[in-house]
Amino acid sequence: MAAPQPTWQRGDLLARFVIPGEPAAKGNSREIVQFGGKVALRKGDKALGFEAIAGMHVTKLPEPYEGDVAVHVRVFYATRRPDLDASLVYDALQTRKIKVGDGFVLEPRLIANDRQVRLKIEEGFVDKDRPRVEVAVYKATQKLVGGAA
Repeated sequence: MAAPQPTWQRGDLLARFVIPGEPAAKGNSREIVQFGGKVALRKGDKALGFEAIAGMHVTKLPEPYEGDVAVHVRVFYATRRPDLDASLVYDALQTRKIKVGDGFVLEPRLIANDRQVRLKIEEGFVDKDRPRVEVAVYKATQKLVGGAA
């Protein structure tokens, strides 16, 4: 007899929003740069541009939700060429550290950290006239499935 196994399920809706444009594939959008004689990798301009736009459209809460979440992402690309990669969307959901003067401040977003994403549902479509990303974020809960009937 097999024991029941845990799985994630969607719970209550936390937020639904649309981000105009296409996300860059995070893995394909790195640039090599030099900072003070040291070599480093940074996100490319397309990825940084998408993150800036996404930041304007992500639902923000005064206190970010800190529980587990399930995210349903529907990416509408202008062509079939790009890889389906929603990792920049998950980055945009999380609270960010922003440099202000000599220090940093936290900009609260929808969730505290993208490690809270426990269930990802990603779909890719083509809409050459209106590329966009439709996002729905839900509270996530575990349930047991399977086992003896």
